[in-house]
Amino acid sequence: MTAFATLEISQGQGADVRAHLASVPEVLELHTITGQGDMLCRIVARSNADLQRVIDLVVGFDGIVRAATAIALENPVPYRVLPLVGEAVAL
Repeated sequence: MTAFATLEISQGQGADVRAHLASVPEVLELHTITGQGDMLCRIVARSNADLQRVIDLVVGFDGIVRAATAIALENPVPYRVLPLVGEAVAL
């Protein structure tokens, strides 16, 4: 299963939080963002129980203040770049 976690971090802790998240194999991507949170990460897990384990691992770091998680139900447009490349070539 795939989930997205929006993280709020303690100010000045960005580098430490990045290093922590990079050490968690289930964290597939990490983005710094604007809006409600500071970082958005895509995480994977085997089941709901495993997702809880991963979330506990992710947020069990002093630099992370709060997390909001959304579970992905479907992926109707998977990651792709070819349509974008095709548009750029046509220009």
